[in-house]
Amino acid sequence: MLPPVLLADVADNPGGGGRGNTTTLLRALVEARVKGAILGVFTDQALAAEAHRLGVGSSFRALFNRDETARFSEQFEADATVVKLHSGKGVGRRGQLAGCSFDLGPTAVLEIEGIRVVVITHRHQCHEPMFFEMCGIDIGTARSVVLKSRGHFRAAFDEFFTSAQILHVDAPGLTSPALNRFDFKHLPRPAIPLDDLDDWNISVRMKGAHAAAGH
Repeated sequence: MLPPVLLADVADNPGGGGRGNTTTLLRALVEARVKGAILGVFTDQALAAEAHRLGVGSSFRALFNRDETARFSEQFEADATVVKLHSGKGVGRRGQLAGCSFDLGPTAVLEIEGIRVVVITHRHQCHEPMFFEMCGIDIGTARSVVLKSRGHFRAAFDEFFTSAQILHVDAPGLTSPALNRFDFKHLPRPAIPLDDLDDWNISVRMKGAHAAAGH
């Protein structure tokens, strides 16, 4: 059996300005009929509130991003079951949040065709195992773990995944490292790394140079 993998959704990293709610990877997991996967944390206040109203054990048609209009915040709809509810308050145990309190707001774990999704209210980068563990999820038993984070997660999830088991996924999002994904409107050109600068000649102007020379 192949070892489990961690998929870093680097293009939707709230730690870098992402909204924490892109649905590309969730949709891909569902369409591929992946089992034993966990995804977190997905920011959707309305969906978390609905799960809390319905209660544990309720099955319903979950609509992700029903109130969103921002670019990349695409809607996704699927049958879901509420398997866990939590206040969202906890204390980190590893990495950057070790010993620090956090508050994700009302939190719900939804199961969608064998995939567990941790839905939160307050946007936060997923770089702490307790975001899953406080909801009763055993990370060590997951076959695939999807995190909305760029790099800070490594210091906390190293007990579960080696570097060889971590994959950065090139999916759409505000924090995508693939800058050619964006249609820049007011960026002075040429600019690295978007343009080929083989024929560019450097021109340096030092501020205050004339004054320092006595001119």
